[in-house]
This record gives sequence, structure tokens and C-alpha cells, in this order.
Amino acid sequence: MNLPTKTLQEIADDVARDVGNKVRYVCLRTPDEMYPDTPLLNLTTLEDRQYCIAVTHVGLCVVGNEHDSVEGLAFIEAEPVVTYVPEGEPRSHTKLAHQTSLASSDQPLRYYETIYQLLDTLSPQYRSAFCSELSSKLLNLQQQESSSEDENPPSSSS
Repeated sequence: MNLPTKTLQEIADDVARDVGNKVRYVCLRTPDEMYPDTPLLNLTTLEDRQYCIAVTHVGLCVVGNEHDSVEGLAFIEAEPVVTYVPEGEPRSHTKLAHQTSLASSDQPLRYYETIYQLLDTLSPQYRSAFCSELSSKLLNLQQQESSSEDENPPSSSS
């Protein structure tokens, strides 16, 4: 079976739609002239920290510490090593709160498989918003099940 593949631009659009209510601001920015095929997102976390995020075939990575800041783009094509953040890896959120994944000569870019993984690292308030939304949905589901049982009580046979 041949599954349809999405372009990086379509993925970037989906990412912006998916997290729009869990960040202060997110929008697709104009492509960089030197990297026209790499979609970029300007994102502001709930903590009011600004980032520029590249959507690549390898994953998402922070390429700038402000909107429209793309100094990390130069490291994407020359990047020989891919560093993923393993699921379940313990993180020191206070240490990571101000850390980005911008590359340097001795530190490769950090790629994230999903926007949720990236935001979980960059924004503790995102994590709280995600947990609150999930709890609310579970509570609504539980209330629906309760009201359904109240309307249709099990029949008892004597």
C-alpha cells in the first residue's frame, strides 16, 4: 500500500495548526533565501520566549533564539551527526528552560521527532497546558459515561 507523503511545507502547516492553542504565537515565516526548501516557524512559548524553528527531513530543530533569526540554518546541511532526544530521557527542566538547540562547532543541532517533544523541552508551561487539556478531556469522557449509565440503568432480574 502506498501511503501519501507530505511535503515539509505541509508538515510545517500541520505543526502550526496543532500547537496554536498551546503557545502564545506561531506562524510560518517567509523561507530563507539561502534555504528556500526548509520551512521555518516563528514560535513564542507560553513563557514568552521566542524561537525560529526549522522543519527538516530529519526532524524539527531550533535555528534561532528570536523570530526570523536563522543563524542555526547554516549547520543543517553540514550536520554530519543527528542527535535525537530519546523518549523518557530524564530532563532538568530548569537547566533546559533557557537552553536551545543551536549548534556550535563542538555541539551538533538537536533534532526532535515531533513538535510536542520540542515544546516539552523548551516550555514547561506547554507541558502543563497539555496535561490540563488531557485531564479535561478525560473528565468529560467520564461524565458522559456516567450520564449514559444514569439514563440507562442496568436492569435487575428478581
